[in-house]
Amino acid sequence: FVVIAQIPAVRAVTRMRRTYAFAAASAIFAVSLLAVLPATLIHTELAATSLLAGVAIVFAIGECVHTNVLGPLVADMAPAHLLGRYLSLYSLAFSISLALGPAIGGLLLQTSPDAIWWGGALAAVLAGAVLLRLGGRIPDPLREAQSGLGPAPEAA
Repeated sequence: FVVIAQIPAVRAVTRMRRTYAFAAASAIFAVSLLAVLPATLIHTELAATSLLAGVAIVFAIGECVHTNVLGPLVADMAPAHLLGRYLSLYSLAFSISLALGPAIGGLLLQTSPDAIWWGGALAAVLAGAVLLRLGGRIPDPLREAQSGLGPAPEAA
């Protein structure tokens, strides 16, 4: 699904300011994480599986929005002579999160099955709020084009 959704996600994200796209991705992540909770209350396997499949699709949409904004942001923030290092560190941080995430998530699930979903949703909402608050500090080609500071982004 993520591969198919990338093309429309790129088109949608190029029309949005980066802070708004990050906030939208954070909201999508929060909603999808909280939507997992009712699956424990559903008594039929088919209904619970359907709910979780829907949650996975919603989460994937948030992932598409997030990745289509974050990669170019890292590239725009990097000085030209350090671009390779910035992108390498971005990739390394993502790889470390893939390694540590399941271990931390497993511990949280063992301690309190609902805590991971509530905690993840809270973290997503807080991240979105912080990114909105940063606003003008985040390099944004769309904002720069509207204010006359730079070229307009090309539509995909």
